[in-house]
Amino acid sequence: MSALVDALQKGQVTGDCALAAVLDGPEAGSRMLLRGGRPVWQTHSSGVLQRSLSRLQECTATGFLELDGMRVFVERFGAVPQIVVCGGGHVAVSVVRLAKLLGLPVLAMEDRTEYAQDLRDAGADTVLCLPFAQALEQVPGGAETYFVVVTRAHAFDVACLEQKPAAYVGMMGSRGRAALVRRQLLEAGADAARVEAVQAPIGLAIGAKTAEEIALSILAQIVEVKNARPQTEGFAPALLAAMEQAAQNGQPAVLATIIARHGSTPREVGSKMLLLPDGTTVGSVGGGIMEYRTRQAAAEMLAGHTASMQTVTFSADGKNEDAAVAACGGSMELLLEIIPEGGSIE
Repeated sequence: MSALVDALQKGQVTGDCALAAVLDGPEAGSRMLLRGGRPVWQTHSSGVLQRSLSRLQECTATGFLELDGMRVFVERFGAVPQIVVCGGGHVAVSVVRLAKLLGLPVLAMEDRTEYAQDLRDAGADTVLCLPFAQALEQVPGGAETYFVVVTRAHAFDVACLEQKPAAYVGMMGSRGRAALVRRQLLEAGADAARVEAVQAPIGLAIGAKTAEEIALSILAQIVEVKNARPQTEGFAPALLAAMEQAAQNGQPAVLATIIARHGSTPREVGSKMLLLPDGTTVGSVGGGIMEYRTRQAAAEMLAGHTASMQTVTFSADGKNEDAAVAACGGSMELLLEIIPEGGSIE
């Protein structure tokens, strides 16, 4: 457990993390922690996760994957979105200003010195004053990168759209210009699915006319895409401290994580509770009868009466002893696991 805690502590706050757990099949209980798409901790039996690393790296939201016929829960947390603005005109400057008001980090690029300075004055965190193709080589891309292509000519659009994987790519221009750029990208051998995914014309259709209104439509669309791809809160500092203390004391501990929910439940997917042998807990999966039954299941695990990793489903349908919370009308599936000592950090 200490190896996993150490890996989480190093990357929890600033890293883009994904924690994958195999839920069934011969490798049930295998886990892998990725930070920035790179494995930093894994159990020794994580063969299916190692073989499916590219699938895990492409996962942009918390949820389930099926790998080699096995169900895998992937939890994403700690990711920080980055806006990449290509271009330096009035709309680009307005996008930078609004993105900073929203607390989003911005990297901007422009090949003309005076326009690059406008982007700096607008508050961009980083400005690359280089030819677009050259500037793009310095942009890492990734699951939390949002490209806003607002250049002055379609030739520059093409260069900027030949980018790395991203959560969002939008291009400003008429439908005719967008069709021309798409055709040129396809003729150059670009992936058809990625070309089709480009938002062009860019932004939500709000009838925007001014540069500021266009920027508003763009950022609204980015926020819509960003918030539709769920992340969780990850591992709270108090939970990590309790996991570390348990490891130091040699205590077994059960970590309960909500991996799915339906209807009305008090806590979201990713909510966690650590249960120790003396009955103490850190965190919560919602309270009430569902949390009580989670404690019961964890106690059975710690006593060695049930498997060290299992999934359980609790519902509040009013048809059994859960009737006390039937008003909620919800259900949730939890992953319960005795945190293993094994695993290694790369």
